[in-house]
Amino acid sequence: MQAGYGGSAAGWRRGGRLLGLGLALVGVVGTVSIAEGRDEPQEVVHLSPRVREVPPSEAAPAIKRQTVAPFLNEYRFIDSRATLDDTPYVVAGEEGHQLIGSGDRIYVRAGEEAARSHDVRRVIYRPGTVYHDPQSEALLGIELRAVGEARWVRREGDLDIFEVRKARQEIRPGDRLLPYREEPLSLAFAPRIPEHAVDGQILGVPEGVNYVGRHTIVALDLGRTQGITLGTVLALDAAPTQVNDPLEGDTVSLAGEPGGLAMVFESFARVSYALVMEASRPLEVGDGVSTPKRSVLTSLKAR
Repeated sequence: MQAGYGGSAAGWRRGGRLLGLGLALVGVVGTVSIAEGRDEPQEVVHLSPRVREVPPSEAAPAIKRQTVAPFLNEYRFIDSRATLDDTPYVVAGEEGHQLIGSGDRIYVRAGEEAARSHDVRRVIYRPGTVYHDPQSEALLGIELRAVGEARWVRREGDLDIFEVRKARQEIRPGDRLLPYREEPLSLAFAPRIPEHAVDGQILGVPEGVNYVGRHTIVALDLGRTQGITLGTVLALDAAPTQVNDPLEGDTVSLAGEPGGLAMVFESFARVSYALVMEASRPLEVGDGVSTPKRSVLTSLKAR
């Protein structure tokens, strides 16, 4: 069975980049094959193509891959410390140097499973923010930020030697190496609403700021475990405000106001990255994330 889809040519712009609008055509064609070795006639079922066209004025915007592709190798996410411990890491530079730059060679403990070829491209990452569940404090994962790129040169004893091809900052022992991710630039994410109610919050902003606006990339404490996948649209809400009742003397919680919409473009087990597509008010780390009304898929407009 085969399925295909296409995107509308209409779009909205961000800093000169065109972001396409939602799905235009959907078609499915399939057949049931005849089992081998059977003499009796078999029925063949033909499924006719079905086309569904959404007018550009009603379609929700989709995120083009090139909008977020640079981010996909800029940041990575490791679900557990055990997984991080198994990741290849820099032991030292040539002659034991501790600070390494572009053009230098590095000694890496990569393990027996590491691919070794002059064509193998590796991104060098430094472990950064450690995310925990806001309620249980359970570890959600560890964010990695790229500091450079390298290619494999040769094996020497128990270590692999890589040449640093690009260094965004000084590379240090303990930095990790992961394969470069080649992503198709033409793929767009079709927007969808979670199938059930979700309740989470903004964990952080990879760029290191606390305040969130339109076109900001945010980390959320929701992931594949909660059914959050590529293209999931989520509502952003200002966190509830705690105030004191002037007469009763107790604390009252004021519900957070709607603040915007975000679409997920990278999903892990318990964390996801999303692009803020609308922001009606300033948002910040700790604000809420929830299931939006289904009508948002047709209410999102080109800006």
